Amino acid sequence: MPIHDPASRLLIIGLDGGTWDVFGPLCDLGEMPNLARLREQGAWGVLQSTQPPFTAPAWSSFLTGVNPGGHGILGFWRKPADPAASLRNEGRPVNGADLTLPTLWDYCQAAGLKVGAVNIPLTYPLRPLNGFAIAGMLVPPGAADWAYPPELMVELTDYLIELEGPQLEAEPSQLLTTIAHMTERRGFHTLRLMQSRPWDVLMVVFTDTDRLFHHFWHYLRPGADAHGLALAVSAQLSDYFHLLDSIIGSLVRSVGRQAHVVVMSDHGFGPAARHWVHLNNWLLESGLLHLRGGGGAWLQRLRQKAPWLRDVARRILPTEVREAVRRQGHLADAVDWEHTLAWAEPLYNNVAGIYLHRADRFPNGAVSPAAVEGLRRRLMAEAQELTVPGTGVRLVQDIRPREAVYLGPHVAAFPDLILTLDPDYAAVPTLGPSLITPIPRLIRTGDHRPEGLFLAWGPQVRPGLLTESPHILDLAPTLLHFLDLPIPEAMEGRVITAALQEGYLVVHPPRRGPNLPPPPPPTTLRPAEADLLAERLRGLGYL
Repeated sequence: MPIHDPASRLLIIGLDGGTWDVFGPLCDLGEMPNLARLREQGAWGVLQSTQPPFTAPAWSSFLTGVNPGGHGILGFWRKPADPAASLRNEGRPVNGADLTLPTLWDYCQAAGLKVGAVNIPLTYPLRPLNGFAIAGMLVPPGAADWAYPPELMVELTDYLIELEGPQLEAEPSQLLTTIAHMTERRGFHTLRLMQSRPWDVLMVVFTDTDRLFHHFWHYLRPGADAHGLALAVSAQLSDYFHLLDSIIGSLVRSVGRQAHVVVMSDHGFGPAARHWVHLNNWLLESGLLHLRGGGGAWLQRLRQKAPWLRDVARRILPTEVREAVRRQGHLADAVDWEHTLAWAEPLYNNVAGIYLHRADRFPNGAVSPAAVEGLRRRLMAEAQELTVPGTGVRLVQDIRPREAVYLGPHVAAFPDLILTLDPDYAAVPTLGPSLITPIPRLIRTGDHRPEGLFLAWGPQVRPGLLTESPHILDLAPTLLHFLDLPIPEAMEGRVITAALQEGYLVVHPPRRGPNLPPPPPPTTLRPAEADLLAERLRGLGYL
């Protein structure tokens, strides 16, 4: 390759939930020599995720180059417009048909490039591709059309897309064995496809790392829990990272030294929250959320005063009676919507949305358009005064109007305020006996953080640690620029020029180009498939 020419090929490796907090020490200790070599010879740094730092909005922003306000996906669940139904968490799972904007792959194909896409979340139902694809997370159980072209399915009989609920509930050693098998098969088939089929751009996402960090964070960053760790599991974890590193090494060797390689994650990781925050308690006490005098309101107040009664009811009441209590006692059914001005719903973990019951949005809204800004200012001021009892430490790290966080045609459907808690505190929609309650049993020991990872390697890359953290919106423009393609006007990010050789930038400066029209939508999911996906999301702990 002549100096300063664009790469002939581009390989992208996604490590879902990847963070330098884990992979950095593994590189330093010699546990992942292939990744360490890429880091030593490449440009690397922290990659900022979306708000919230969550799989669905993050991968959607990566694919489209626009923020969630532009593509409309804030989570795995598409909620209805009705306030009560939204608070009850009714709705349906999102899927690839909800992503109506042109993607990175559409622009590559328009330039005549062949694309290989393996296990990228929210790509099912698959669209026809000039190349090959294996759909990622949120493929309905039992689906038979998750590979393209269709004949590729016969080659993937031992391929595992996602873990099911029972697999996640297995004892730690068995869970790790399953995760390792999923990683090994994903790596094997990706390597086989990249060697047997033509391609110019290829991406594989290992969502397996996210599952591992969720369930084994206390082994990776043990802290106070170190005394309870099993050495056998620790040895399995070491074996897992050796396996993942060997796969990375094989992929990079197969693509050759004239190609560019990008390693990235959709978000980072940290310890899971240990407390629940019942934000609707705050709104109830502030006089903004009102409960009806009858109906289910008595049960909501009883739950606040005597939460132990729920456990008693589970033991002594018949199933049909418990179901009736559940229906009548849901907070959404106990709310006096006629007089309620605001309510809160979690977006993900420590990020929540506060909805105003706006008359210009909801048929029976109690907040006039003229009162919206004043109420938002009041809520922002009150939120900053919320503290952790006995410490004086502020509970809310950030609260901003939605327009200060997002931009685009979908912003009007988002919560009016976006609130971020301390990461040790997870927002829940229920009323509690107090604003903050301890989580009685941790299902997962790790959870998402905004700080992911980025690494670029190849002939036109300037090695070194990036002093300024790029954003996930910057990846699509940067990847297109590696291929010497123009950056569509609609993409909001920038080319990460600090990662590129100056001579290359002189010969190939970033340039803008036209947007593609929206792609034809794929077929939507059947109701039965949506129900199966909802069960899978619950099994993964996302609902």
